[in-house]
Amino acid sequence: MRRNRRLTPRALSMITTTAVILTLAVALPGTPAAAARPPANLGQLAVVPLDDRPFTAYTPVAVAEAGGHQALTPPKDLLGEYFTYGQADAVGAWWRRAAADADGSVVAAPMLAYGGLVASRTCQTSLADARRRLTVLDEVKRKNPDKPLYAFDVIMRLTIEPTSSYPGIYSGPIRRWAILMDQVENLGQEERRAEYEQVANEIPEEIKADFRCARARDHQINRDMIERVANGTIDYLVLGQDDATEHGPHRLEKAGLAALAAKLGVQDRVKIYPGADILGALLVAKHITKRLGAAPTVDVEWSRTPGDQWVAPYQDVPYATLVDEYVRTLGARPSDSPDADILLMANTAGGGNLEPFADRIHEAVARGRLVAVGDDALAGKVDSELRSLLAPRIRFGELAGWSGWNIGLSISQSVVRAALLQASRTGRLPGFPGNSKGIPFQKARQAILLGAATAHVELTLQELAHTDLYRNQVLSQVQAYARDNGDDPQYMTKVFAGANQLAVQRTRALADQLFADEFAGTPIRAGNDSRDEVTAVVHRLTSWEMTLAWSRYQELEAFPTLALSTAPTDRGALLTVTALPLRTTVRPDSDVDERVTVVLRNDVGTPVTAQLSAVVPDGWVAPAPTGVRLAPFAVVEVPLTVGVRQLAAEQSATVTVEAPHVMPQNGHRQFAASATMTFGAVWRNVALAAEGATATASGWWRQYVPAHVIDGNRVSAGSRWITDPGDSHWLQVEFADPELIDTVRLYQYGGYELTAYRISGLVDGAWQVLSEVTGNTTQVTTHTVTPVRATAVRLDVLGSRDRQARLYEIEVTCRAAACG
Repeated sequence: MRRNRRLTPRALSMITTTAVILTLAVALPGTPAAAARPPANLGQLAVVPLDDRPFTAYTPVAVAEAGGHQALTPPKDLLGEYFTYGQADAVGAWWRRAAADADGSVVAAPMLAYGGLVASRTCQTSLADARRRLTVLDEVKRKNPDKPLYAFDVIMRLTIEPTSSYPGIYSGPIRRWAILMDQVENLGQEERRAEYEQVANEIPEEIKADFRCARARDHQINRDMIERVANGTIDYLVLGQDDATEHGPHRLEKAGLAALAAKLGVQDRVKIYPGADILGALLVAKHITKRLGAAPTVDVEWSRTPGDQWVAPYQDVPYATLVDEYVRTLGARPSDSPDADILLMANTAGGGNLEPFADRIHEAVARGRLVAVGDDALAGKVDSELRSLLAPRIRFGELAGWSGWNIGLSISQSVVRAALLQASRTGRLPGFPGNSKGIPFQKARQAILLGAATAHVELTLQELAHTDLYRNQVLSQVQAYARDNGDDPQYMTKVFAGANQLAVQRTRALADQLFADEFAGTPIRAGNDSRDEVTAVVHRLTSWEMTLAWSRYQELEAFPTLALSTAPTDRGALLTVTALPLRTTVRPDSDVDERVTVVLRNDVGTPVTAQLSAVVPDGWVAPAPTGVRLAPFAVVEVPLTVGVRQLAAEQSATVTVEAPHVMPQNGHRQFAASATMTFGAVWRNVALAAEGATATASGWWRQYVPAHVIDGNRVSAGSRWITDPGDSHWLQVEFADPELIDTVRLYQYGGYELTAYRISGLVDGAWQVLSEVTGNTTQVTTHTVTPVRATAVRLDVLGSRDRQARLYEIEVTCRAAACG
């Protein structure tokens, strides 16, 4: 039913280049034998994955390759698949052999002890057997004392596998029971006891017993792992909390494990934080960063809710705490400097306008910074709102890292990329001693750097294909297909072949277009080969390997093979041109000169001369053409002034900046690069927090506070004002200063419109009714009134479809000519 996917690294022959010689082992006359054999990689890591899913098995391998290293992994048939657990003893025997040839190891204790993550959630393996299997850790370290051994284990999650067959139908009750267990038995919340006992009575005793048994066994193994750090067997250990919440058995387990680490004096080498699937990639990245002798700095920015005020789904610590832990685990350094090696843009949930966040990503990428995006706003998939905002601003292939759920991936990927670039430019590459000079070694470095760059871009492409294309656009179709054909989407035993075909066909077409739009032709700086900076472009997509990872609908393996090219003939441009900002707003029907910035980035190691000009709509005034000369890899910012003329209300127009360019020493071939910017005519909205407005209300439900209606976000479901049920509600927006107003527009929630309401303005200290509505069924309502000078507006909700008020945004403007 599934292909036996290869986990070994890519062949370097997939790199298309006219400048790289891949036959490196040929001795040159008169050279020592050692100098005639430059390495094919910067080192090898023996990696025991958590299981065979793409994120746990492919990602650590890809991160290793992106760092110029080779990851040795067990044969796939030893890792098991879903409810067919891995062959733990055979995997241990494989690792025992592989560790001898590797420069270090990263191992998942659940695979060695039980046969994988799913196996760790049942008590099928006894504590004695798990301990026996894990003695391989002691044996390998004893035989390889100088080779770093990094390991991770998992603190068991709150529930069992959610399948429709026994015992999975109890996954929901088990989770609730586990939370209540902590609240009642450990925290003494007796008011919850009745519910606790009721839920417990719904679950068969054998399931509860197995759950308790697995937790106790896993906890003891966690303790054993900490003791191995203390006795020197394990050099670094991460204990990841799988599916964390504020309450549950894990709360005391974590506290006990932290206390043990402190007692043994190893708290600096034992880390405990949320995460399970990402831990292998994190530790591989840590290994590589240390081997490269680098410590990149990481500056973090948040999109909406600040990281110290937000806890991501299935986690139990502030997001900022987790991000900081991940960064420090890798050996990187947190920094708030604008010159930090990596800019990590972390997308959080909550209210707020995402456009400024997307603009900051746009600007940083344009200027050539290493920008990584960690998108954790929505559990398990890409935030479509952020994706749509970034699509016209950047090419995703230019990012230093991307993760659509689980920021640990984008941190690991970007830190490894920064570390390799730094190490190549300082000459500190493992496997290349100081006397490794000459053409063969230079070509070897070049091949390794290009192979690493290829792996990096492939990792970004596959992550987007899985978490955006499949999970946002195809996953629900596969789930429905299984259900409609009488099968369990969580464990397909009847229609897997058809579901797999549907998943692959629908995703493949989207993935090919994604490559064409976001990756083809993207410039890549691979590092320094000891003489020159190696540059390339993403040349072509050679193939896809796609299949559902397990016999369930959640994960799709989507592995691309790409080819990079260093040939100038494969480049359409030597420059990247960006117009900032992407969108500029002006007052309707006005003549105004707008200042914009054009960023020119030279992507090659030779000087480039460009002629910059702008194409504007008829009647507008274009800036004068400007000649620009850019040194190798230079970034130049050119201010331009565009004369905008009489743009009608709520209309927009596009200006195209063109930059034909040549290399001075080879001026006969002309390259082309361009960028667009949009000018939109909009009325000034005085009911915006950005304009100094504030919002208050009669009340709100959960996190849907009144401030969301003045944040400029009209599309995000997380950015609404919602109330508890009631007969009436009110919302009031106060302006920063008295304002002349004549239009109020409400952006309501489709299907739950406000059916009756009244809009008033605070004029000369008294409320004046501006508009009253009954029987409304319209989602966006516009109310035009006689201009008044007001200090506030008030919305009184008198009726709705379900007695709750729901509102995305309130817009207050003045559109009359007298408004000026």
